[in-house]
Amino acid sequence: MASFVSWNCRGLKNKLSDLKDIINIYQPACIALQETHLKETDRIQIKHYSIRNTYHNSDRASGGVALLISEDIPSTTLHLNTNLQATAVRIHIQSLITVCS
Repeated sequence: MASFVSWNCRGLKNKLSDLKDIINIYQPACIALQETHLKETDRIQIKHYSIRNTYHNSDRASGGVALLISEDIPSTTLHLNTNLQATAVRIHIQSLITVCS
C-alpha cells in the first residue's frame, strides 16, 4: 500500500536530514511539503524522488510548496489555473490519484 506524507517544514534547506529520515522510515509514494521557503535559484535533490514545486517570490523566508514523487511511480504534473501557491500531480497507483499541495 502506498503511503503519503504532508509536512509544513518551515524551511526545507535546513531540514533535509529530517526529510531523509521521514523517507527512510515511511518510504512514501508522495510527500507534500508546505512553507519550503525555496527560491528559484535553490536546487534541492532527493535521491529516488522527483520534485515539483511552486516558489514564493519574496525577500523574506516564507511560502513555497513542493511535491516529492517516488521515481518508481508514474506521475503527470497538472496545470492549476490559480493564483494560490500550489502544485499538483496525478500519480498512477492502481487507480489515478490527484495530489495537491
